[in-house]
Amino acid sequence: MADKKIITNLSGGVLEIILNNPAKMNCIGFEMLYNLKSAVEKADKDESVRAVVFKGAGDRAFSTGADLKEYQSLSSEQTERWIEIGNMVFDSIEDLSKPSVAFINGYAIGGGLELALACDFRVGTQTAILSSAELLHGWLPGWGGIERLRRLFGEAKAKEIVMLCEKIPASKAYQLGLLNKIEGKGTEETEKMIGHLKGLKTRVFELAKVALKAT
Repeated sequence: MADKKIITNLSGGVLEIILNNPAKMNCIGFEMLYNLKSAVEKADKDESVRAVVFKGAGDRAFSTGADLKEYQSLSSEQTERWIEIGNMVFDSIEDLSKPSVAFINGYAIGGGLELALACDFRVGTQTAILSSAELLHGWLPGWGGIERLRRLFGEAKAKEIVMLCEKIPASKAYQLGLLNKIEGKGTEETEKMIGHLKGLKTRVFELAKVALKAT
């Protein structure tokens, strides 16, 4: 199935959700957010889906975050809605009953990093570059990134990532724990991880996920 800004492919129990805006490095606007919302809701309900992989179209970026041109044209009311729908969508990704993996090839910046953080696991290629860059534009990460970074790393490291706005290459992101795996030349690590995850009983995975989040 193909939407204008999202492509989904289901094969062998694995649903790929592809951000499809490669000309603009898969930046995210309202249309993509609503398409994401629909894709995630269907994934959660579809019993044939055993795991979900989020990708970016093209070879330059997973996502560079918010579509700045669209964002800067919004009224105050539209900006509030932008933040609300983004949080709703990313919370639904975090709360998916199925395992989710962000496959990061190239840049995952701003809202792109926030999307990756909402996933259970993150695998990067050698070219992956991650950054929480919102403060450079004069606003805060608005789609849950601050809270998810704080839960992952504690206040001190989260403060460093958010406030210094550094571009973090794959090797350092792996050392920090932002990436769970780094791919070699192919997708072997991702396939191995997905093979394990889709073999788990969905209900057991869901219970473990809820318990880990609560502790």
